[in-house]
Amino acid sequence: MPEPFSLYVHVPYCRHVCPYCDFNVHAAARPPEEHYTAGLVAELMACGAQEPWGGRRVKTVYLGGGTPSLFSPASIGGIVSAVTRWFGLVDGAEITLEANPGTLSHASLAGYRRAGVNRLSLGAQSFHPRHLQTLGRDHGPDDVRAAVDAAGAVGFENLSLDLIFGVPAETLADWEADLAQAVTLAPAHVSTYALTYESGTPFHAWRARGRLRPVDEDLEAEMGELATARLGSAGYERYEISSYARSGFAARHNLSYWDGSDYLGLGAGAHSFSQEPAPGVRSTNERLPERYLAAVGTTGTAVASVERLTEATARAEFCFTGLRQTVGIDVASFHRRFGTELAAAFPHVSDLIGDGLLDLAAGRLRLTPRGLAFADTVSATFV
Repeated sequence: MPEPFSLYVHVPYCRHVCPYCDFNVHAAARPPEEHYTAGLVAELMACGAQEPWGGRRVKTVYLGGGTPSLFSPASIGGIVSAVTRWFGLVDGAEITLEANPGTLSHASLAGYRRAGVNRLSLGAQSFHPRHLQTLGRDHGPDDVRAAVDAAGAVGFENLSLDLIFGVPAETLADWEADLAQAVTLAPAHVSTYALTYESGTPFHAWRARGRLRPVDEDLEAEMGELATARLGSAGYERYEISSYARSGFAARHNLSYWDGSDYLGLGAGAHSFSQEPAPGVRSTNERLPERYLAAVGTTGTAVASVERLTEATARAEFCFTGLRQTVGIDVASFHRRFGTELAAAFPHVSDLIGDGLLDLAAGRLRLTPRGLAFADTVSATFV
Protein backbone atom coordinates (compact mmCIF):
# COMPACT_ATOMS: atom_id res chain seq x y z
CA MET A 1 0.00 0.00 0.00
CA PRO A 2 1.22 3.55 -0.71
CA GLU A 3 2.50 5.44 2.33
CA PRO A 4 -0.30 7.35 4.13
CA PHE A 5 0.01 11.10 4.58
CA SER A 6 -1.12 13.81 6.99
CA LEU A 7 -3.86 16.30 6.16
CA TYR A 8 -4.05 19.89 7.41
CA VAL A 9 -7.30 21.84 6.96
CA HIS A 10 -7.10 25.61 7.46
CA VAL A 11 -10.08 27.61 8.68
CA PRO A 12 -8.92 31.24 8.44
CA TYR A 13 -11.67 32.97 10.41
CA CYS A 14 -11.59 34.38 13.95
CA ARG A 15 -14.02 36.52 15.91
CA HIS A 16 -11.15 39.01 16.00
CA VAL A 17 -7.44 38.85 15.24
CA CYS A 18 -5.10 38.78 18.25
CA PRO A 19 -2.39 41.48 17.95
CA TYR A 20 0.52 39.02 18.26
CA CYS A 21 -0.79 36.60 15.61
CA ASP A 22 0.91 36.35 12.21
CA PHE A 23 -1.06 33.35 10.93
CA ASN A 24 -3.36 33.66 7.92
CA VAL A 25 -6.44 34.74 9.86
CA HIS A 26 -9.28 37.12 9.07
CA ALA A 27 -11.81 38.67 11.43
CA ALA A 28 -15.38 37.66 10.66
CA ALA A 29 -18.40 38.03 12.90
CA ARG A 30 -20.22 35.63 10.58
CA PRO A 31 -17.75 33.54 8.57
CA PRO A 32 -19.06 32.04 5.32
CA GLU A 33 -19.18 28.59 6.87
CA GLU A 34 -21.27 26.78 4.26
CA HIS A 35 -19.44 28.28 1.27
CA TYR A 36 -16.00 27.71 2.75
CA THR A 37 -16.77 24.14 3.80
CA ALA A 38 -17.96 23.38 0.26
CA GLY A 39 -14.71 24.83 -1.06
CA LEU A 40 -12.66 22.60 1.20
CA VAL A 41 -14.55 19.52 0.08
CA ALA A 42 -14.16 20.50 -3.58
CA GLU A 43 -10.41 20.95 -3.13
CA LEU A 44 -10.18 17.64 -1.29
CA MET A 45 -11.96 15.85 -4.13
CA ALA A 46 -9.65 17.41 -6.72
CA CYS A 47 -6.53 16.41 -4.78
CA GLY A 48 -7.87 12.88 -4.37
CA ALA A 49 -7.95 12.50 -8.13
CA GLN A 50 -4.34 13.50 -8.78
CA GLU A 51 -0.79 12.64 -7.79
CA PRO A 52 0.80 12.46 -5.34
CA TRP A 53 -2.31 12.17 -3.12
CA GLY A 54 -4.67 9.92 -5.01
CA GLY A 55 -4.88 6.31 -3.84
CA ARG A 56 -3.32 7.04 -0.44
CA ARG A 57 -4.92 6.99 2.99
CA VAL A 58 -4.76 9.71 5.63
CA LYS A 59 -3.04 9.03 8.96
CA THR A 60 -3.79 12.33 10.73
CA VAL A 61 -6.21 15.21 10.19
CA TYR A 62 -5.60 18.60 11.80
CA LEU A 63 -8.30 21.28 11.60
CA GLY A 64 -6.43 24.48 12.45
CA GLY A 65 -6.75 28.19 12.04
CA GLY A 66 -7.96 30.67 12.77
CA THR A 67 -10.74 29.27 14.89
CA PRO A 68 -12.18 26.04 13.46
CA SER A 69 -14.49 25.84 16.45
CA LEU A 70 -16.46 28.73 14.93
CA PHE A 71 -17.76 26.12 12.47
CA SER A 72 -20.59 23.84 13.50
CA PRO A 73 -20.17 20.13 14.25
CA ALA A 74 -22.15 19.46 11.06
CA SER A 75 -19.55 21.28 8.93
CA ILE A 76 -16.63 19.64 10.70
CA GLY A 77 -18.32 16.27 10.33
CA GLY A 78 -18.85 16.91 6.63
CA ILE A 79 -15.14 17.54 6.17
CA VAL A 80 -14.16 14.40 8.09
CA SER A 81 -16.69 12.34 6.12
CA ALA A 82 -15.27 13.66 2.85
CA VAL A 83 -11.76 12.67 3.93
CA THR A 84 -13.00 9.19 4.73
CA ARG A 85 -14.86 8.89 1.46
CA TRP A 86 -12.18 10.21 -0.90
CA PHE A 87 -9.02 8.95 0.80
CA GLY A 88 -9.84 6.68 3.70
CA LEU A 89 -8.44 6.91 7.20
CA VAL A 90 -5.91 4.52 8.69
CA ASP A 91 -7.09 2.63 11.75
CA GLY A 92 -6.91 4.85 14.82
CA ALA A 93 -6.25 8.02 12.80
CA GLU A 94 -5.68 11.12 14.94
CA ILE A 95 -8.23 13.85 14.14
CA THR A 96 -7.54 17.16 15.88
CA LEU A 97 -9.67 20.27 16.18
CA GLU A 98 -8.17 23.56 17.35
CA ALA A 99 -10.57 25.55 19.49
CA ASN A 100 -10.91 28.85 21.28
CA PRO A 101 -12.23 28.00 24.76
CA GLY A 102 -14.76 30.83 24.54
CA THR A 103 -16.47 29.31 21.49
CA LEU A 104 -17.27 25.92 23.02
CA SER A 105 -20.25 24.42 24.80
CA HIS A 106 -21.11 20.96 26.06
CA ALA A 107 -23.41 20.52 23.05
CA SER A 108 -20.84 21.61 20.45
CA LEU A 109 -18.12 19.45 21.99
CA ALA A 110 -20.44 16.45 21.96
CA GLY A 111 -21.18 17.21 18.31
CA TYR A 112 -17.49 17.40 17.37
CA ARG A 113 -16.87 14.10 19.13
CA ARG A 114 -19.71 12.44 17.20
CA ALA A 115 -18.30 13.95 14.00
CA GLY A 116 -15.11 11.94 14.49
CA VAL A 117 -12.83 14.44 16.19
CA ASN A 118 -10.77 12.54 18.79
CA ARG A 119 -8.23 15.18 19.80
CA LEU A 120 -8.92 18.72 21.01
CA SER A 121 -6.32 21.51 21.11
CA LEU A 122 -7.39 24.46 23.28
CA GLY A 123 -5.74 27.85 22.93
CA ALA A 124 -5.65 28.64 26.65
CA GLN A 125 -2.52 30.87 26.41
CA SER A 126 -2.74 32.02 30.05
CA PHE A 127 -4.83 31.78 33.21
CA HIS A 128 -4.12 35.41 34.19
CA PRO A 129 -6.88 37.82 33.06
CA ARG A 130 -4.35 40.64 32.76
CA HIS A 131 -2.08 38.68 30.43
CA LEU A 132 -5.04 37.43 28.38
CA GLN A 133 -6.05 41.07 27.97
CA THR A 134 -2.53 42.03 26.86
CA LEU A 135 -2.60 39.20 24.31
CA GLY A 136 -5.96 40.38 23.01
CA ARG A 137 -7.69 37.11 23.79
CA ASP A 138 -11.48 37.10 23.90
CA HIS A 139 -11.84 34.37 26.50
CA GLY A 140 -11.19 34.19 30.22
CA PRO A 141 -9.61 31.61 32.57
CA ASP A 142 -13.02 30.24 33.52
CA ASP A 143 -13.75 29.51 29.85
CA VAL A 144 -10.69 27.26 29.72
CA ARG A 145 -11.68 25.33 32.83
CA ALA A 146 -15.26 24.96 31.61
CA ALA A 147 -14.10 23.75 28.20
CA VAL A 148 -11.77 21.17 29.74
CA ASP A 149 -14.52 19.87 32.03
CA ALA A 150 -17.03 19.67 29.19
CA ALA A 151 -14.53 17.99 26.86
CA GLY A 152 -13.89 15.30 29.44
CA ALA A 153 -17.59 14.81 30.02
CA VAL A 154 -18.25 14.07 26.33
CA GLY A 155 -15.36 11.65 25.97
CA PHE A 156 -12.28 13.62 24.86
CA GLU A 157 -9.35 11.80 26.43
CA ASN A 158 -6.75 13.38 24.15
CA LEU A 159 -6.78 17.06 25.03
CA SER A 160 -3.98 19.60 24.58
CA LEU A 161 -3.49 23.07 26.08
CA ASP A 162 -1.46 25.82 24.41
CA LEU A 163 0.29 28.29 26.71
CA ILE A 164 2.30 31.44 25.93
CA PHE A 165 5.09 32.75 28.15
CA GLY A 166 7.12 35.94 28.03
CA VAL A 167 4.06 38.20 27.91
CA PRO A 168 5.00 41.84 28.67
CA ALA A 169 5.04 42.43 32.45
CA GLU A 170 4.75 38.69 33.17
CA THR A 171 6.78 37.48 36.13
CA LEU A 172 8.30 34.08 36.76
CA ALA A 173 5.71 33.57 39.51
CA ASP A 174 2.92 34.33 37.03
CA TRP A 175 4.26 31.71 34.63
CA GLU A 176 4.69 29.18 37.41
CA ALA A 177 1.06 29.72 38.36
CA ASP A 178 -0.02 29.15 34.74
CA LEU A 179 1.89 25.88 34.65
CA ALA A 180 0.34 24.82 37.95
CA GLN A 181 -3.16 25.58 36.63
CA ALA A 182 -2.48 23.58 33.49
CA VAL A 183 -1.21 20.59 35.43
CA THR A 184 -4.27 20.72 37.69
CA LEU A 185 -6.52 20.40 34.62
CA ALA A 186 -4.54 17.26 33.67
CA PRO A 187 -4.53 17.49 29.86
CA ALA A 188 -2.79 14.75 27.90
CA HIS A 189 -0.58 17.28 26.12
CA VAL A 190 0.80 20.78 26.73
CA SER A 191 2.49 23.13 24.27
CA THR A 192 4.44 26.13 25.56
CA TYR A 193 5.49 28.97 23.26
CA ALA A 194 7.63 32.01 23.91
CA LEU A 195 5.85 35.15 22.72
CA THR A 196 7.32 36.44 19.46
CA TYR A 197 6.98 39.83 17.82
CA GLU A 198 6.50 38.98 14.17
CA SER A 199 6.91 41.61 11.48
CA GLY A 200 3.59 42.99 10.31
CA THR A 201 1.74 42.37 13.57
CA PRO A 202 0.51 45.11 15.91
CA PHE A 203 2.77 43.71 18.63
CA HIS A 204 5.81 44.27 16.41
CA ALA A 205 4.80 47.89 15.81
CA TRP A 206 3.94 48.49 19.45
CA ARG A 207 7.31 47.17 20.58
CA ALA A 208 9.07 49.47 18.09
CA ARG A 209 7.15 52.47 19.48
CA GLY A 210 7.80 51.49 23.08
CA ARG A 211 4.16 50.70 23.81
CA LEU A 212 5.18 47.14 24.70
CA ARG A 213 8.34 46.10 26.47
CA PRO A 214 9.42 42.47 25.99
CA VAL A 215 10.47 40.51 29.04
CA ASP A 216 14.20 40.21 29.66
CA GLU A 217 15.90 37.49 27.59
CA ASP A 218 17.30 35.83 30.70
CA LEU A 219 13.84 35.76 32.29
CA GLU A 220 12.37 34.26 29.12
CA ALA A 221 15.04 31.54 29.18
CA GLU A 222 14.28 30.88 32.83
CA MET A 223 10.59 30.53 31.99
CA GLY A 224 11.42 27.95 29.34
CA GLU A 225 13.52 25.97 31.79
CA LEU A 226 10.76 26.18 34.39
CA ALA A 227 8.24 24.71 31.93
CA THR A 228 10.48 21.70 31.33
CA ALA A 229 11.03 21.17 35.05
CA ARG A 230 7.43 21.62 36.20
CA LEU A 231 5.84 19.65 33.39
CA GLY A 232 8.48 16.94 33.65
CA SER A 233 7.83 16.49 37.36
CA ALA A 234 4.09 16.19 36.57
CA GLY A 235 4.67 13.30 34.15
CA TYR A 236 4.89 15.15 30.84
CA GLU A 237 7.76 14.15 28.59
CA ARG A 238 9.32 16.81 26.39
CA TYR A 239 9.33 15.25 22.92
CA GLU A 240 9.76 18.43 20.88
CA ILE A 241 11.18 21.87 21.65
CA SER A 242 7.77 23.33 22.59
CA SER A 243 5.74 20.17 23.24
CA TYR A 244 5.16 17.95 26.26
CA ALA A 245 2.95 14.88 26.48
CA ARG A 246 1.94 12.06 28.72
CA SER A 247 3.01 8.64 27.45
CA GLY A 248 1.25 7.78 24.20
CA PHE A 249 -0.15 11.28 23.59
CA ALA A 250 2.51 13.00 21.47
CA ALA A 251 0.85 14.90 18.62
CA ARG A 252 1.17 12.52 15.69
CA HIS A 253 0.19 15.17 13.18
CA ASN A 254 2.96 17.52 14.25
CA LEU A 255 5.47 14.69 14.17
CA SER A 256 4.73 14.40 10.44
CA TYR A 257 6.08 17.93 9.96
CA TRP A 258 9.22 17.20 11.93
CA ASP A 259 10.13 13.80 10.50
CA GLY A 260 9.87 14.83 6.84
CA SER A 261 6.63 12.98 6.02
CA ASP A 262 4.25 14.07 3.26
CA TYR A 263 1.38 16.37 4.19
CA LEU A 264 -1.43 17.94 2.20
CA GLY A 265 -2.79 21.35 3.16
CA LEU A 266 -6.35 22.36 2.28
CA GLY A 267 -7.79 25.84 2.66
CA ALA A 268 -6.71 29.45 2.27
CA GLY A 269 -2.94 29.83 2.57
CA ALA A 270 -2.38 26.16 3.45
CA HIS A 271 0.98 24.56 2.67
CA SER A 272 1.66 21.09 1.27
CA PHE A 273 4.82 19.00 1.01
CA SER A 274 5.62 15.84 -0.90
CA GLN A 275 8.90 13.94 -1.08
CA GLU A 276 8.09 13.04 -4.71
CA PRO A 277 9.33 14.00 -7.15
CA ALA A 278 12.59 13.87 -5.23
CA PRO A 279 14.07 15.63 -3.43
CA GLY A 280 10.74 17.28 -2.63
CA VAL A 281 8.03 19.73 -3.68
CA ARG A 282 6.33 22.39 -1.58
CA SER A 283 3.20 24.29 -2.59
CA THR A 284 1.09 27.08 -1.10
CA ASN A 285 -2.56 27.93 -1.65
CA GLU A 286 -4.06 31.33 -2.35
CA ARG A 287 -3.87 33.24 0.93
CA LEU A 288 -6.99 35.42 0.79
CA PRO A 289 -10.17 33.42 1.48
CA GLU A 290 -12.06 35.17 -1.33
CA ARG A 291 -9.36 34.34 -3.89
CA TYR A 292 -9.08 30.80 -2.52
CA LEU A 293 -12.81 30.20 -2.90
CA ALA A 294 -12.86 31.71 -6.39
CA ALA A 295 -9.97 29.48 -7.52
CA VAL A 296 -11.47 26.31 -6.03
CA GLY A 297 -14.81 27.15 -7.58
CA THR A 298 -13.19 27.50 -11.00
CA THR A 299 -10.57 24.74 -11.11
CA GLY A 300 -11.03 22.67 -7.97
CA THR A 301 -7.60 23.71 -6.69
CA ALA A 302 -6.12 26.95 -5.38
CA VAL A 303 -2.35 26.50 -5.58
CA ALA A 304 -0.67 29.91 -5.82
CA SER A 305 2.99 28.84 -5.81
CA VAL A 306 5.07 25.70 -6.23
CA GLU A 307 8.68 25.26 -5.15
CA ARG A 308 10.78 22.32 -6.23
CA LEU A 309 13.35 21.86 -3.51
CA THR A 310 17.02 21.60 -4.32
CA GLU A 311 18.96 18.72 -2.82
CA ALA A 312 20.69 21.14 -0.45
CA THR A 313 17.40 22.65 0.74
CA ALA A 314 15.77 19.25 1.24
CA ARG A 315 18.73 17.99 3.29
CA ALA A 316 18.78 21.14 5.42
CA GLU A 317 15.04 21.01 6.12
CA PHE A 318 15.23 17.34 7.03
CA CYS A 319 17.85 18.20 9.63
CA PHE A 320 16.51 21.36 11.22
CA THR A 321 12.98 20.00 11.48
CA GLY A 322 14.23 16.66 12.76
CA LEU A 323 16.29 18.35 15.45
CA ARG A 324 13.11 19.88 16.88
CA GLN A 325 12.34 16.42 18.24
CA THR A 326 14.15 15.39 21.39
CA VAL A 327 14.81 11.97 19.82
CA GLY A 328 16.61 13.79 17.04
CA ILE A 329 17.41 12.61 13.52
CA ASP A 330 17.65 8.98 12.45
CA VAL A 331 20.98 9.02 10.62
CA ALA A 332 20.07 5.91 8.63
CA SER A 333 16.86 7.56 7.40
CA PHE A 334 18.89 10.50 6.14
CA HIS A 335 21.11 8.11 4.18
CA ARG A 336 18.14 6.22 2.72
CA ARG A 337 16.46 9.40 1.59
CA PHE A 338 19.44 11.30 0.20
CA GLY A 339 21.93 8.57 -0.68
CA THR A 340 24.73 10.10 1.34
CA GLU A 341 25.92 10.11 4.92
CA LEU A 342 24.74 12.97 7.10
CA ALA A 343 28.27 13.62 8.29
CA ALA A 344 29.44 13.98 4.67
CA ALA A 345 26.60 16.38 3.81
CA PHE A 346 27.16 18.48 6.94
CA PRO A 347 30.79 18.18 8.10
CA HIS A 348 30.26 20.90 10.71
CA VAL A 349 28.23 18.42 12.79
CA SER A 350 31.46 17.19 14.36
CA ASP A 351 32.16 20.73 15.60
CA LEU A 352 28.66 21.00 17.08
CA ILE A 353 29.21 17.69 18.85
CA GLY A 354 32.56 18.93 20.14
CA ASP A 355 30.92 22.12 21.42
CA GLY A 356 28.41 20.05 23.40
CA LEU A 357 25.41 21.20 21.34
CA LEU A 358 24.71 17.91 19.57
CA ASP A 359 25.07 14.28 20.57
CA LEU A 360 25.33 11.23 18.31
CA ALA A 361 24.34 7.94 19.94
CA ALA A 362 22.52 4.78 18.86
CA GLY A 363 22.25 6.05 15.31
CA ARG A 364 20.50 9.28 16.21
CA LEU A 365 21.75 12.87 16.15
CA ARG A 366 20.02 15.01 18.75
CA LEU A 367 20.31 18.28 20.59
CA THR A 368 21.91 18.06 24.01
CA PRO A 369 20.28 19.84 26.96
CA ARG A 370 22.63 22.74 26.24
CA GLY A 371 21.80 22.52 22.56
CA LEU A 372 18.08 22.79 23.28
CA ALA A 373 18.74 26.19 24.84
CA PHE A 374 20.37 27.29 21.56
CA ALA A 375 18.14 25.33 19.17
CA ASP A 376 17.55 28.20 16.73
CA THR A 377 21.27 28.92 16.49
CA VAL A 378 22.11 25.25 15.89
CA SER A 379 19.35 24.87 13.29
CA ALA A 380 20.58 27.90 11.39
CA THR A 381 23.91 26.21 10.78
CA PHE A 382 22.21 23.67 8.48
CA VAL A 383 20.69 26.31 6.17
